[in-house]
Amino acid sequence: MDIVFIQMANYTLSFMMWMIVGRGFLALIIGNRQSTMLLAFVKVTEPMYSVTRKILPFARERWVPALSFFLLAAVRLAMVLVLHPAAGR
Repeated sequence: MDIVFIQMANYTLSFMMWMIVGRGFLALIIGNRQSTMLLAFVKVTEPMYSVTRKILPFARERWVPALSFFLLAAVRLAMVLVLHPAAGR
């Protein structure tokens, strides 16, 4: 595999992880009020949350953000360990 593809996928997964963290902090700061910024975070993170709900249907709604974060971290770690060119050394 090309290193550029691996790095782009790694950065994309990292971006999604930070978006989950940002959504959580923003929700804590503004509370239950709706804002344009929070809606942008929701629009970006909701697809990952729906994938987590399908993979782990028994998970409670409260735990979906944390589970999504850890699933992304696990995929990212596995991808780097398996696909990185230096992994074969």
